[in-house]
Amino acid sequence: MIKNKKVHSAFSLLEVIFVLVILGIVASIGSSILVQVYEAYITQNAVYKVNAKTELVANQIVNRLSFAIPGTTISKDTANPGFVENINWIRLNKIPNATQNFTTIEWIGSDNDSFAAQAQPAWSGLANYETSTIDTLVSPGSNFTLVKRIVNNLSNGEVNLTALTPAAILFRQRSNYYTDEAEYSPACMGLINENNTTCIFPVQESNNNNNELIFTQVNIPKIITERYKFAWSAYAIVPETGENSNGLNDLFLYSNYQPWNHENYKEDGTRTLLMKNVSVLKFTENGGIIQFKLCAQEKIGGAFPISTCKEKVVLK
Repeated sequence: MIKNKKVHSAFSLLEVIFVLVILGIVASIGSSILVQVYEAYITQNAVYKVNAKTELVANQIVNRLSFAIPGTTISKDTANPGFVENINWIRLNKIPNATQNFTTIEWIGSDNDSFAAQAQPAWSGLANYETSTIDTLVSPGSNFTLVKRIVNNLSNGEVNLTALTPAAILFRQRSNYYTDEAEYSPACMGLINENNTTCIFPVQESNNNNNELIFTQVNIPKIITERYKFAWSAYAIVPETGENSNGLNDLFLYSNYQPWNHENYKEDGTRTLLMKNVSVLKFTENGGIIQFKLCAQEKIGGAFPISTCKEKVVLK
């Protein structure tokens, strides 16, 4: 009689070793892939963040500079230990290409908000120099009552077209000269010497007509031309050393200060943070076209942060 025998199968020790080795290889490859995927995600996320932030800030600078009044745009060497307001400044179009010292930019901005507040501009930019007087500017097609309300809201009450808190007018000739011999200069607009505002004229609202402005500097001669610019604020973009900066800067925008009222950005301006970890900010100007380069970094927890640069051109 033949009996059935049960056959018991099992892994040999060698087979078990082979399986463990294979599993170890698969595990090491899998963990390496996971690490690489995670590192790629962190890097791409940092690249996206620094690119998006730099692009956004660069566009903000372009928008602001688009309304810079010609002749007012200057740069200052504020990083110079011996910085003096009246000495260490230069017109933007005079900055040598080789220098990187002049990284602060300052200008007086034309008021675009109330100009574009409605279909018909609230101030027309045109002066009637035949009916204007030494103390009164007549601007046909303007509504300075509306301008006053808009500017008062934008400036948080700092400018409301009164004698104490006036706006300002700059007259423009085709040659961009104040007289036949003297060019418009930041030195006569209060940007350099607070006591000198000979070519920028503070103005207040007229009680007689909403298309008139009253010059607060009475009985002072003005060369009134057909075209003018209305301004209620100067602006400055300033890189400043932040805490734990490692050689990088925080970039600030200063606004809502009035040089024609003997104010400057450091003591009187509203300070707004634009961006952290800025490594480069350079400006040049050629033929009235402003070009700038902005570089920033995004730290990702290593010795090699992610860097990006944006170059923009401001056409006016």
